Amino acid sequence: MYVGQKGFLVAIRILSALVGILIGLAVLFVDNLYVYCLVLAFVGAVGVYEIIRAVKREKHKALTALSVCFAFVVPFFLNIDFLRKYIPVLYILYGMGLFLVQLICFKDIRTSDLALCGGAGVVIPFSLSCLLFVRYLPENSLLGISLVFFMLFCAWFGDSGAYFAGTFFGKHKLCPEISPKKTVEGFVGGIITVGIVAFIHCFVFNTFFADGATMSYLLYVPVGMAACVAGVFGDLSASIIKRKYSVKDFGNIMPGHGGVLDRFDSVLFVAPFIYMVFSFLNPQM
Repeated sequence: MYVGQKGFLVAIRILSALVGILIGLAVLFVDNLYVYCLVLAFVGAVGVYEIIRAVKREKHKALTALSVCFAFVVPFFLNIDFLRKYIPVLYILYGMGLFLVQLICFKDIRTSDLALCGGAGVVIPFSLSCLLFVRYLPENSLLGISLVFFMLFCAWFGDSGAYFAGTFFGKHKLCPEISPKKTVEGFVGGIITVGIVAFIHCFVFNTFFADGATMSYLLYVPVGMAACVAGVFGDLSASIIKRKYSVKDFGNIMPGHGGVLDRFDSVLFVAPFIYMVFSFLNPQM
């Protein structure tokens, strides 16, 4: 690929990312639980549909519709108080619905189809909901919003840092049989990028936004770099699916980035990882 072509692709990628960031900023600063849930519901539902389509199972209309609808409602039940007590009922109804669909369409739907579509409907919205779990983990509201930025930065700057480092400096393949374009240099570049971004993020928050809570460099920088590694696992997991089913991108909703899952595959691993870490450690440090 010529340098000019690389530059054009990088420009498209950056422009698309900026649009997404502006939308994300607007959503975060509205700071409304129902808006948060609605956005996660949309992203989760689209993500579930994308993965079902990628593995060529969208022909099972009832199974697809059930999985997508479940993914849409899960964020509301996980994060809104008066709905949370009905989560067991929701999961029971979902499980019964899956087997009812298979019972009705037993000639067309295999158990593996049921497990794949049903599992996507559970895992994707639950992982995305970890963004909200962390948002409301600390008592300080500004810190909670900052933590959401921190999680997204760990995933997306890690991905972007790896992309740029790999594009211009990559020589040694990381996992050529899974993702031929990923390089060791890109992997290292992504981790270093996240470390720098985490340091800057802490500095900006502590300098301009701290209100009774601060972000410790000694906590957030290493956690961010470790989360970047978790994000690589998410990225490679998505790459395995795309490679096995000969899919270039999960979708085309974001020019230069692909579909929702192409942009959120690393977030699906980063968000639960950071939530688990901060469940044991005090994020208000």
